[in-house]
Formats: sequence, structure tokens, C-alpha cells
Amino acid sequence: MTYFYLAAATLVVVALLLLLRPWWRSGRRVVSADFLPALNAAIHRDRLAELERDHLNGTLSASGLAEAREELQRQLLDDTAAAEVVTSSDAVGRRSGAVIALLLPLLAVGLYALLGTPAAVLPVAVQAQRATADMEQLAAKLAQKMEQNPDNPEGWAMLARSYKSLGRWDDAERAYARIGPQLEKNAELLAEVAEMLVQKNNGFDARSRELVQKALRLEPDNMLALFLGGGEAFDAGRYPAAVEYWAKLLPRLEPGSEDAQMVESSIAMARERSGGGKKPVIGRGDVAPGTTVPQDDVHRGVAKPGAEKGAAKPAANAGATSVSGRVELAAALKGKAAPDDVVFIFARAVDGPRMPLAALRSKVADLPLDFVLDDSQAVMPGANLSSAQQVRVEVRISKTGTAMPGKGDLTGKSAAVKPGAKGVRVVIDQIDP
Repeated sequence: MTYFYLAAATLVVVALLLLLRPWWRSGRRVVSADFLPALNAAIHRDRLAELERDHLNGTLSASGLAEAREELQRQLLDDTAAAEVVTSSDAVGRRSGAVIALLLPLLAVGLYALLGTPAAVLPVAVQAQRATADMEQLAAKLAQKMEQNPDNPEGWAMLARSYKSLGRWDDAERAYARIGPQLEKNAELLAEVAEMLVQKNNGFDARSRELVQKALRLEPDNMLALFLGGGEAFDAGRYPAAVEYWAKLLPRLEPGSEDAQMVESSIAMARERSGGGKKPVIGRGDVAPGTTVPQDDVHRGVAKPGAEKGAAKPAANAGATSVSGRVELAAALKGKAAPDDVVFIFARAVDGPRMPLAALRSKVADLPLDFVLDDSQAVMPGANLSSAQQVRVEVRISKTGTAMPGKGDLTGKSAAVKPGAKGVRVVIDQIDP
């Protein structure tokens, strides 16, 4: 934000310097213009004295002296009038320059406020808070409007999606229920409700499974239903069915996109396990493939909660499927983190995708914190700690409350360790630029 203001002020100063150049020259002329009347009078006296000497010496007649004197007087009048014009124009120029110097910065600020995005120069955390507050206000206004006009299924769907984006799961569920009979006839809405329940419960339950199947019966090619159908089948150990759902979805995704890469990876895992492999461990903190959770980080708080101080301490049976240790905040950075700032702790494969293999969340107030990351905290089934050769524990204090990297976040990471490592020490000692 400071750099933006400095850059904007510099541009305004440069513009003023270029625009006011003519008035600098005008100012220099004013210095001489003030002396023009006196200078013209002195020249007039000298020339008049010279003419009188010529008349006394006999070189100029009396009639010639009279004519020369009249001509000299006319020149003096013309020069005096010209000097007054120069002085007047320079005074006007000085006033014009002062007006430009004042109006240009005001005009720049006004245009930016009208056409620009003033909120963009605010810190990321403040922007996120404002965006959430704005959405809360819009949701409140929409809810009030829907109470006045309840026979509007599209409006209830919009309100439910607003609550869903805010993480207000119970309100979203009630809003979806107000849609009425049309809900049961719309595959997309049924899939949305199922997705909301998966997010609310951190996994599939009986109702979300039923809704996914209803959506697929209504619209077998619905993309969200196929996402969730594959995830539900994988979660239940029906790997051939998961492959079938995701293989049907894959051609409809943009080649090379993150969604396509995630589906391809999920298909590969399902095919590998369809040969009778052990069903992956799936806890309430996990999210099955096919949901809309980004794979590059732990957005939406998918990381398993329960990272209260003491709750994340290593379990007695922690073995090659876990990594444990302690997270500390460097003394030099303690003043840059608020007690309620969210702390994300996650493990990534040293040689592999950026998707976390295990994750949990806590708060700055809990630091220093003893942690354990294991297979039960996998972000995506099948991609877990026990499947990696080496991992690195990374920690992020988020200013926005999400695991999405942001400017000003405090970070730290461990050296590469093998699954089963204990006593891993991570010091949060870096600030993201």
C-alpha cells in the first residue's frame, strides 16, 4: 500500500513539473518586466540628451530636434504599454500555474476514487474481511427479501449458495429446503446440497450419498454429481465405480487444468486399488476426491480441526504413518501475529505434487504447539504420509484465515524427513513478500 501511494505521488509530481515548465520561464521574465518602465525612461533621457548635444553642435536643426523629440516620446509610450502587457500576462500565468498545481492532484485522487479500485491498496486481510462483511450484508438483504416473497425457488437457491460460500451450513441447508418441490427435480441443486453436506460433515453421510445418486439418476452427465459420485464410490471402496464416474467426467474438463489433473490422479489411485488393495483410511477430517476442494492447498478449512493445544500431541501408536514435532514462532516475529490468526500445519512430499499429504489447523495463541500429522489427516484419500519417501513439514500463519498463500503471511518449514520421524522442529521465521 505504501509503495502504491509513493508511486502515485511521484507520477503526480512529474506531471506537474512537465506542465508548469512554461510558467517557470514566465516567472523569470517577470523579474525583468518589473524594471522595464525605469529602463525605458533612462534610455529616453539618454537619447534626448544626445539629440540636444547634436543641436548645440550645429549638426541638428531646431525643426529636426522637434521631430526627433516627438518620435522619441511615441517610442517611450509604446515601450511602456508593452511592458504593462508583459507584466499583466505574467501575473495571469502565475495564477494559472498555481491553479494547475492545486487541481491536478485533486483531479487524480477524484478520478481514482470514481474509476479505480481504492480497496485494492488495502492489506489482504482487510480486503478479505470487507468482502466477507459485504457478502454477509447482501445475504441479510436477500434473506429479508425472500421472507417477504417466499414463493421464489430461484431466490432461495441464490440465498443458499450465499450461505454456503460463507460457511453457514445450517442456514444454507434451511434455504435449500425452502426451494420446495423443484429441488427434487433439479440434479444440479441436489448435487449442491450433497456437496454442502460433505463440507459440513467433513465427509459423506447417508443423506449426501442418497442425494448424489438422485442427482445422477436425474442427470447422468451432471458434472458436480459425477465429481461427488466418484468421491462417494471411492470412499465406500467401490473403486471400479469411482473410475467409471471420473472417466465419464474427465473429457468435459479443460485439459491440463487443476481439476483435470486431480481427476486423473484420482482415477489412477482408484484403478490401483480396484485390484483388491486395502481401502484407504478416511476420517472425518478428510475430503474424498471429486469434491471441489483445491488440491494445491488446504482452502475452506479442509484441514482437520482439533488442533487445540494438547489435542495435536503425538499419539502413542504413531509410527511410519506419521510425523510429529513442535512448531514455534520466532521471537522477532511475535509482534506481527495476532493471537487469533490461523496457523496451518501440513506435510508435503519432497518429490511429488504440491497437494498436502496431511494437514491440521490451530491458532497463534496455541504456539508453541506439539503436533502430529498422520494418515487420518489426509486431504485426499490415497495421497497420505505413508505413501511418500520423504516429506517436509510446512507452517503458515494466515492473515486471511485460509491456507491460500498471501502477502504478509508468516511461514516456516522443516528439513526433509522420512515418515515416522519424531521431534521435528519447525520455526516460523519468514514473512511472505
